[in-house]
Amino acid sequence: MANEKNTEILVREMLFEQGYYNDPNVIVEEQSSKNPKIDKLLKFASKNGKGKGYPEFIIQFRNSPQIILIECKANVSKHESPKRDKYKDYAVDGVLLYANYLKDDFNVIAIAVSGENQKERKISNFLWLKGHYTYKDLQDKNFLSLNDIASIITKQSLPITEEKLNEKAMDYNSFLHENSIPEVERCTLISAILVALEDEPFLQSYLSYSNNHDLIFNLIGACERVLKSNHLGYQKIDVIIGEYSKFKNNSDFSSEIKYDKKTKKQEKNTILRDFISKIREDILPYIGHSQFDVLGKFYTQFIRYAGSDKKTGLVLTPFHITDFFCEIAELSQNDTVFDPCCGTGGFLVSAMNYMINQSGNNTDRHTKIKSDQLIGIEKRSDMFAHACSNMMMRGDGKSHIFYGSCFDEKLKEQVKSLKPTRGFLNPPYQDGNADEQLEFIENTLECLEKDGICVAICQMSTVVSDKNSVKLLKQRLLEKHTLKAVFSMPNDLFHPVGVVTSILVFQAYNPHNKDNPVFFGYFKDDGFIKSKDQGRIDKNKKWMGIKKRWLDTYKTLKEIPGLSIMQQISYEDEWCAEAYMETDYSSFTKDIFEKNIKQYVAFNMLNYDIEVTKNNCSDLKMSIDTKSWKYFNLNHLFNVSSSKTTPLETLKEYGTGKYPYVSTQSTNNGTRGFYAYYTEEGNVLTVDSAITGYCSYQAYQFSASDHVEKLIPKFQMNKWIALFLSTIINLEHHRFSYGRKASQTRLKKLSIKLPVDKENNPDWEFMENYIKTLPYSLSL
Repeated sequence: MANEKNTEILVREMLFEQGYYNDPNVIVEEQSSKNPKIDKLLKFASKNGKGKGYPEFIIQFRNSPQIILIECKANVSKHESPKRDKYKDYAVDGVLLYANYLKDDFNVIAIAVSGENQKERKISNFLWLKGHYTYKDLQDKNFLSLNDIASIITKQSLPITEEKLNEKAMDYNSFLHENSIPEVERCTLISAILVALEDEPFLQSYLSYSNNHDLIFNLIGACERVLKSNHLGYQKIDVIIGEYSKFKNNSDFSSEIKYDKKTKKQEKNTILRDFISKIREDILPYIGHSQFDVLGKFYTQFIRYAGSDKKTGLVLTPFHITDFFCEIAELSQNDTVFDPCCGTGGFLVSAMNYMINQSGNNTDRHTKIKSDQLIGIEKRSDMFAHACSNMMMRGDGKSHIFYGSCFDEKLKEQVKSLKPTRGFLNPPYQDGNADEQLEFIENTLECLEKDGICVAICQMSTVVSDKNSVKLLKQRLLEKHTLKAVFSMPNDLFHPVGVVTSILVFQAYNPHNKDNPVFFGYFKDDGFIKSKDQGRIDKNKKWMGIKKRWLDTYKTLKEIPGLSIMQQISYEDEWCAEAYMETDYSSFTKDIFEKNIKQYVAFNMLNYDIEVTKNNCSDLKMSIDTKSWKYFNLNHLFNVSSSKTTPLETLKEYGTGKYPYVSTQSTNNGTRGFYAYYTEEGNVLTVDSAITGYCSYQAYQFSASDHVEKLIPKFQMNKWIALFLSTIINLEHHRFSYGRKASQTRLKKLSIKLPVDKENNPDWEFMENYIKTLPYSLSL
């Protein structure tokens, strides 16, 4: 018969093994407490709702508001109930009841133990922070050590938020800007200070140096000592110290006097000393508590704002996307992650955090992850310095950061010897280098173990370019590796840098089976909005829900109109959802037509001085049912051709007039002005082939800028039919962006859905009559 006394003996053994009884700061009590505060709080904590109640073990810490509660059950079947509301009968339920009574005054670690021996024992751990509304399940299923518990409480109780980190980042950037510190030196300065502050002598003495030359000399010396103590190796240290030494000769730091722009007076120069103090006050506390998670956000956000200027050459992957990579790749605590162009180490930081979270509170596992399971290569010396300092601040992770080119065969062999199973990368972006970005992906895949997963974020051109060099690389990739998925990302993801990107997911050393469809996601809305001061931010807290939907859709390979599609591909095809995804007509309403009519009427009213009435042309009652519509290829309906490009300077020579100058803008019917010159005949549709694929109706003769395509009808088109068609074509705008333009080739392949007559031909009469039933149609 099960005996709970055996479980209590088991707990005592575990407490003894973990040193609880030997620590003078720890008080272990059983089924009662001499602490009057605890006794009072548990006054009504009986499991049956009447009188006092106590768990089997109550563990306190002298001079610390932490407490550990342990509840025991002999039978593992009584470990936890489905709803955790059977307080008397189940270990988890009972210990959480007691925790609820104590959480207003203590940080509570609640431990449920069931079973009578080591072999069958079952352990669940929970944290209920002081004053918090609810508890948190801890992943660790082992008996926690005192160090583990201290680490958990410290890590979880720090209150700093991402918004606060952003504020600090902007504050620092403003401080450096006001003091004329060049943009290209800001990142290096931060990196050096963070490393130097890990040197205890420098930390204690930096305020006492009498002049700036001594301060700089000792700061560099502190960095060198820290790097040596972390066993970085002389070659790496030389590279990093070489970077840190660059600001030694900057007079903004070294001069003893500075000119204050506000007071217009000379004063003592304390810029560097003041900035070190800022870093010490705002960041050092989190380093001291090993808060690599919070610190990672702070460091990444600060580097982003301090180095957002193009002069630094930094194009950092947003933090929420580096985290997203971990989930796309289904990263586990046993994986080894490789980033061949690691920059400041953003992917490696996210991978480290993700794997550590998966490993619970196993500190030995944490050490192995940091020291053995993170590999990076960086060829820019400044970025290499940032990556090393970034990883060092997280306790290790720098021993496998290599300086050099990821294409160097010796470095590749070193990487291969470490057996990476996951590759994360954001290759260097440059106009026209789609083939080079694919070479980075190919090179990364060559370094991975068989079946390893490579996730890369690249310019859209890598998946849509029709260059022979790009197709050749795509062919090579598919011959050796499987393309699992491609996600089209938000157009402004890298704001303020104007680059449209896609995420590609490959499986290494499994040749692509052309009969197996690839998942294509149209992931254009991550919920972030642009803020004037903070860049793109998740102001409305939408990202977590959106991310869950994206991941669920990908992992279940679900096809959702407007979001995802499965498609077989070859190296000759475009690799993006925009090329294959069906337009969602299910939510199509007359409001869309009415909006287009209003915009066209407003354009005519402003530019042709027409009289406007809200009246419609026809009182017929008509409705639309897109389910009965059929698809028609644009090339069958129109002659798709280019317009003649007329420079604006040429038009100005002719002077203003009555002919529209149609451009790539998506407002004012695409018109940028009126001139006394035209090159094109009217009664055609025009499409912007540079940005969004905006379609508009040009009733009259016009001239055009570059990237304006014409759709010349092969049927009798009037203004009502034209507005119906332009409305439909503009539903396809999701297919086009700066990264994937509405070229003539793509327009000719595009199919749109239209109402049909009895012969299944486009029902032009219906289209005309329908537009005539809508408000403002009499003003057309």
